[in-house]
Amino acid sequence: MTEHDPPERDMTGPRHTPPASRREHRGRRRKTVVAILGIALLVLVTIAVVGFIGPQTRGDEREGQRREVQAATSDAVSALMTFTPQTLADQQQMVGPRLTGRLLLDFRSRGPAVVLPAAVDLGAQMSAQVMATAVNRMDSDSARVLVFVNQDITVPTADPAQQVVAVSRWADMRKVDGNWLLAGLQPVGPG
Repeated sequence: MTEHDPPERDMTGPRHTPPASRREHRGRRRKTVVAILGIALLVLVTIAVVGFIGPQTRGDEREGQRREVQAATSDAVSALMTFTPQTLADQQQMVGPRLTGRLLLDFRSRGPAVVLPAAVDLGAQMSAQVMATAVNRMDSDSARVLVFVNQDITVPTADPAQQVVAVSRWADMRKVDGNWLLAGLQPVGPG
């Protein structure tokens, strides 16, 4: 060993890394941590975007279907709840195509008494205006819709003869041959 040769390292003691090497190691570690955090942030942003946009897209697709069933419900309920003694024969032809199932059979046999018992016997007339509808549940061929209706009812033998009442009903809709038809109409309430 000459005096110009570097001193020998003691390999038996604790390992000492030269200072430049330690800085390099910390720099690499910091870059790795930043890269991992960047990837994690990118994954979280992607999940958030998909989570936010995904349901909206599905909702937009179903929004047209919801509007369609709400319009059909409004039309059918208005037609069913609007009649006069002079229009009873016409009502069968106008309302029948908007109904299906048991409600259609009941309407064919009882007419307006389906919505106002003894309507024919009392010479009653009623007009209905659907104020709002809301889809409670819906699938491809059935829906349950909450309907808010203002009814103007005139019964000549009653006192007062005319009343305006606000009612809410559950309308059960069925899709038959591509058309939404009213299958049932029940009062909203317990049970």
